[in-house]
Amino acid sequence: MKLFKNGFLLLLIISLVGTVLFYSIKESVQIKLNERIQYSLELTREAQELFADGEYAEAKELLLESLALNKLNPHTYTCLAFVELNLGNYQQAYEYFVSTLNMNATSVEIIQSLAQILLESGHYDEAEKYLSYGLQDYPENETLLDLLDQVRNADIPVHTTK
Repeated sequence: MKLFKNGFLLLLIISLVGTVLFYSIKESVQIKLNERIQYSLELTREAQELFADGEYAEAKELLLESLALNKLNPHTYTCLAFVELNLGNYQQAYEYFVSTLNMNATSVEIIQSLAQILLESGHYDEAEKYLSYGLQDYPENETLLDLLDQVRNADIPVHTTK
């Protein structure tokens, strides 16, 4: 019985020490994570200022650094998409816009820019899909409705007579 009592006491001590250690490590990790997220947000704000001044390459560098610190901020993806769009990197802009939408963040400007990229590249079905998605949140938006009309009219095959 004494062996059982000593074993139980030892198990209790180990559990208690493990719990204290776990929570102290968890708090330390959380503090470091919060610092990374805060720095990431600061970099994104700085990049927005550079973007507003037309310094797209510099903004891109800061946004990529921000993204490396925090991959869960849809605002960073959105900023990167607009930077890439202004740099003429349409494929990369497309990918960042889609990443933003996959994080359930949307705006008229995001949907409009994405649809225009797809319309210009001839991807009418995909443009229509994203416009329809955007119109769920912004059903009265004239810009999106006009773009949807353009997409639907552009998708009509032209028949030529011989």
